[in-house]
Amino acid sequence: KLNHTEEMVKNKKHSAGDLGDVVKVTDLHQASNMSNNESTIQLLHDTLKAYHKVARKRFVDNICMQAADYHLVRGPDTAVKVFSPSFVSDLTPEQLDRIAGEDAFTKTSRAELTRQVENLKKARKLLAMA
Repeated sequence: KLNHTEEMVKNKKHSAGDLGDVVKVTDLHQASNMSNNESTIQLLHDTLKAYHKVARKRFVDNICMQAADYHLVRGPDTAVKVFSPSFVSDLTPEQLDRIAGEDAFTKTSRAELTRQVENLKKARKLLAMA
């Protein structure tokens, strides 16, 4: 964010064709020619504005984190409280498989690899006999 002097200079810019944006020297003098009180006030204003920007972001972050914590971890109807050992023990094997089971591709791959391991064990036994 711009401070007061930068804001004044920004507002005084005008295009000079190929030279780009320019500011008149007299406008720069006006922007920097403040009394000590005005300079102090402007510095405090800029500091408080910067603090407010950071504090506002932090406040919003905290509210979001607290809401997520309440609704996902600590609230009365969170998954942690609903998903208890007694709840899991009441589930059927099919329900357990849907919740925590492997996907179809992994099951198929696991079955194929198990079949290959069994075939290799049989082949090793045959070779040991020969």
